[in-house]
Amino acid sequence: MLVLKKEVIILESKNLIMMNSITSVMRAKEIIAKKGLRSQIVRTPKSLAKNGCGYSLYVPFEISKAQEIIRASGISFTVPTRERERK
Repeated sequence: MLVLKKEVIILESKNLIMMNSITSVMRAKEIIAKKGLRSQIVRTPKSLAKNGCGYSLYVPFEISKAQEIIRASGISFTVPTRERERK
């Protein structure tokens, strides 16, 4: 079951945008909402939350578009990579 649990985290992490502060997460959520994209502030999985604030933005659809919008607004972020997910 532990392996299955890790697989679930990996699938969900594909739609996570991680930031350095909860303030940045809240600002990003507001910015992409104005562009018509849905998102939710969630706790970052412990396996991924090494350097961030512990919160991420979960974007169920159009993750690439959300990343473009956030990048254009000047908010820095990271996305989970395969290497991070395996740790």
